[in-house]
Amino acid sequence: MPYVEGESKAKSISNVNAVKLARENNAEILFDETAYSPYFYYTKDGNEHIVYFEDARSINAKALLVPEYGFYGLSYWNIMKYFPQNWLVLISLFDIEKFSY
Repeated sequence: MPYVEGESKAKSISNVNAVKLARENNAEILFDETAYSPYFYYTKDGNEHIVYFEDARSINAKALLVPEYGFYGLSYWNIMKYFPQNWLVLISLFDIEKFSY
């Protein structure tokens, strides 16, 4: 922080690792009511960082947009970073059907 165009860098971590990082840095996890997303700040090497990630509340809010807007379903950008809360939320909201091509 602050973001400097052309200089600031970001990296991707899993939601599970985001929570671990918050714990390791004794960071308070906050919740952005506008974006419906948890986040936290931490300092490393004198630089302040902000991490946004997903949790059950944020997944639930996004999944509820499916019936609200009449969407036919939802998809994921990267399913390789396992996130256990994700499946519990989706199973509680939808009838899941497996199909193959």
